[in-house]
This record gives sequence, structure tokens and C-alpha cells, in this order.
Amino acid sequence: LGELTLHPVITGSGGLTIAKHLDVPFVQEVVAVATSLGDYAPQTDVAIELGGEDAKILFFTNGVEVRMNGSCAGGTGAFIDQMASLLNVTPTDMNTLAESHEKIYSIASRCGVFAKSDIQPLLNQGARKNDIAASIFTAVVNQTVAGLSQGRKIEGNVVYLGGPLYFLSQLREAF
Repeated sequence: LGELTLHPVITGSGGLTIAKHLDVPFVQEVVAVATSLGDYAPQTDVAIELGGEDAKILFFTNGVEVRMNGSCAGGTGAFIDQMASLLNVTPTDMNTLAESHEKIYSIASRCGVFAKSDIQPLLNQGARKNDIAASIFTAVVNQTVAGLSQGRKIEGNVVYLGGPLYFLSQLREAF
């Protein structure tokens, strides 16, 4: 790229400790996301970000409003990893399974324990893993929309961020 002047900044979980250690500025992740979208996608009305341990929605219409999940990792990458493990597959395999689903089951996604109590009987009754996989992705969508939007409409130009939404096409499709 040739000669560049860089100004590194660290954000995210554990970032504050690393920033202090490296003597690099730390920026809170919601601020970093909002600033980046303002520069790279200024037409964004809503950003949905699913991380490994948290989920958030940023509304940009009529000012910036942030909705973030609490202390539970329901509906996040960790939740997806947990559910894939229950199905005895990787998250990537779960994505592939979901591509050929035929049915969606109701699965709780607010908490992994509740989801497991919905999924285990399905497995015991012989439900197809393809359908369960797609149902898990749908549960993540329902948790995000119902739990985080809290009745506010997700409309306009929506940007999807975070590893689960980048790597799992069937999760994006469910949205």
C-alpha cells in the first residue's frame, strides 16, 4: 500500500487492558461502530451486531439509540456455538444443515438452558437436524428483534455486523 500513517485504536472485550499495555487509545465498541458506520456507510438507519458474547442494535434515525443485551449471551455467537455442540456439529456445519431445512420449530433463544430444553425433545423425537439448525437461527433473529428492538421498527438501510452474521449465511437469510 506504500507509505502509510496509522493511528491504531483498540476496542471490544478485553480491549481496555490491551490498550493500556500497548499504550494505544481505547474506544468503547458502540462508539467505534457508530463512528465507522458514519464514515463508511453513512446511509445506515439500523445496525444489528451479533458478537461472541453480546448483541446490539444501533438506531441512527432521529439521533443514535443503542439497545444491547444484558448479562446473558442468549442470541449471540456463544449461544450458536452451544447449540451447534448440542447438535454435535460445528457452527459451519449447522449453517450447511440449515440450507436444506423444511420446517421451523419454536425454540427459546433468550437463554441456552431454555433452548436446550426445547431442542433435546426434538432430537429425541427424531426431528431433522436441518430443521433444528434453521430453527436455531430463527430463534436468534426472534431474540434480536423482540428482545433488543423492543417494538421499534427495524427498517430502512440495515447493516449486519459481527462474526456470526458474516460467517453464517443462513443466519443472515433468517434475518
